[in-house]
Amino acid sequence: MKNTLIGVILLSFSAFAQLPSPSKVAFDAAGITLINGKPFFPIGMFNYAPETAALADIHKQGFNTLVATTEHHKPEHLALISSYGLRVICPPTDAWLEPAKKDPAMLAWYLADEPEGHGQTPAALREKYLELKKNDPNHPITLDHFLLDSLAPYKDDADVTMTSYYPLLAGGGPALENFAVYQEKSRSIHGQNWPHWPFIQIFGGPNTDGGKWKQPEPDEVRALVYLALVHRAQGIFYFSYWPQAPKTWAAVGNLNREIRTLTPWFVAQGHEISASSTNPAVHVRARQLTTSAAGLVLAINPTPRTLQTELSLDVSGDVKLRPVFDQSQKITGTSKIVLPLAPYQSFACVWGAEPKVQLAAPPEPQKKE
Repeated sequence: MKNTLIGVILLSFSAFAQLPSPSKVAFDAAGITLINGKPFFPIGMFNYAPETAALADIHKQGFNTLVATTEHHKPEHLALISSYGLRVICPPTDAWLEPAKKDPAMLAWYLADEPEGHGQTPAALREKYLELKKNDPNHPITLDHFLLDSLAPYKDDADVTMTSYYPLLAGGGPALENFAVYQEKSRSIHGQNWPHWPFIQIFGGPNTDGGKWKQPEPDEVRALVYLALVHRAQGIFYFSYWPQAPKTWAAVGNLNREIRTLTPWFVAQGHEISASSTNPAVHVRARQLTTSAAGLVLAINPTPRTLQTELSLDVSGDVKLRPVFDQSQKITGTSKIVLPLAPYQSFACVWGAEPKVQLAAPPEPQKKE
């Protein structure tokens, strides 16, 4: 009897010890997400469909994060979502609080969606933010805005800013480069390394909001994604899971794979260095790694016309630049790149060895007894 009891205790302890641990999410000095101390670059989708087919499609397209909604998701979906390797941004309702904060797939809380358009005041959300932070100090709180002028009034209500600026309208629209203004405004308020996760417009067409929005073309989506990356977004999100345009949806998968290829260069220890373009319409970014003679340069032409430019980097030491992807741009010298950029074309170039970074692993789903 005694041996049987000891065996039961040991088996129970073993089962308990093997349960996945809750995630603990924070940000490093550069605003990079850390999950249990390991870097993570969220590639997310605002999702209305917790069905298995939708989750399988999202996983296949290279996403690693899903934004859940109170209308379409329930806490019971956490295990299903994480079984596809997806982390979850959860609504901060009473029903979600306890199960989500204990779940290994939990990434962050989505405090409010565009509160400036729904009568939610900064003071009211500040109260909710503090209460949520008290109940769960281990996960950051996000807040999404569509108005530029709302960023400052709500600045004390979140740990990371999300923005939903959608410039592609059926009758035209503003210049795509205005997309980057939101990130720069956010950092002017919070500091240069404040985490910012923008939403990319992939919806539109005659069946959306009465035809108000243009269906983005693949090259336009590319321009928005690379504008976000050049302006140092620490995560990329898309709105929304409506894959009504097959070629655009396929292009999103290709972009996500590019982001995954570039992720070690984004999250390794390093610092931004000065980079310039002779054509001011071309946006450029350069980052040098701390632990090795390596770095990254990105550029994007966010206009509908071909641009000629020369990119210059203030990089220390001798470097040999090489394109990351299959690109034919001419590289001259060690710190200058001469190239034409076609409409909405991006450019990614690195030097040195690829950084060895141990990224946060996909979540382990909780198993129901």
